[in-house]
Amino acid sequence: MGCRPPGAPITDMSIDAHHHFWNLAREPQLWMTPEHAPIARTFEPADLEPLLRENGVEQTVLVQAACTDTDTDAMLAQAAENEWIGAVVAWIELRSLDAARRRLDELSREPKVRGVRHLIHDEPDPHWILQPVVLESLALLEERGLVLELPCVFPRHLGDVPVLAERFPGLAIVIDHIGKPPLGTDSMAEWTALLGAAAACPNVHAKISGLGTQLAHDDWSVDDLLEPVAVAVDCFGPARLLCGSDWPVSLLNGDYSQVWQHTVGAVCRLAPCDADRILRGTAVELYRLAPESGSTTTRPEGHVGSSAH
Repeated sequence: MGCRPPGAPITDMSIDAHHHFWNLAREPQLWMTPEHAPIARTFEPADLEPLLRENGVEQTVLVQAACTDTDTDAMLAQAAENEWIGAVVAWIELRSLDAARRRLDELSREPKVRGVRHLIHDEPDPHWILQPVVLESLALLEERGLVLELPCVFPRHLGDVPVLAERFPGLAIVIDHIGKPPLGTDSMAEWTALLGAAAACPNVHAKISGLGTQLAHDDWSVDDLLEPVAVAVDCFGPARLLCGSDWPVSLLNGDYSQVWQHTVGAVCRLAPCDADRILRGTAVELYRLAPESGSTTTRPEGHVGSSAH
């Protein structure tokens, strides 16, 4: 597609490549603290779907929020009931090779499973993902063509990404929230260097997401996102970048429309010729989506790619 003039509205449908659901009565979210009180309630597909329609989002990627099989099972049921959920990033027990293999065999029968994530930032071991037994399980992901997503909340997690990428060159790795840039602090230079080192590995991708909660003020705008998004675009280029809302975590500092439209605005301003790739194309390719068949709006008949694997 051609270039968009800076600031031009997005006219094509986009893909929200990172959001969650949870039901606290069924699955307590152990990571929640008192500061998460505004989102300490149940969030399900019926809460999100109208917001997607309002903001021109065609399809989504649903990402695990708890490190349990029951959380994954709930996501799979939601994905089966809602066509606009195009892919699921599940959880499996990576600390046991046998358990990982058994669960992956089960999940292979689920048509929307595309990746695996573990909440590494909640682990006391600063390099949890590099444990020998975990590495053995990650080899299974590489073998089966699944994506590994990493919530790189701390610099040490970003520093582990090149190690993983070089060990598993056939494994697609996604850095969530572009590694949580420490906006407005003296640590931005360190984050930039670490993100650049990760991006030097061709199998590493990144999500422009979760940036609003990195800001201290609630009246933030597109301008507040330009610095980190510019770094991400420079490091990864459009073919390895995608966007997500991080809803409902994002509600801690902004409603869905504020978060999504400002993210779209930053991408369109900084990469007007590549906005469609970042807002849609990379997600379609990485998660093997069929957006036209799973749209939240009425679309012409037809498919793009296949959702089976």
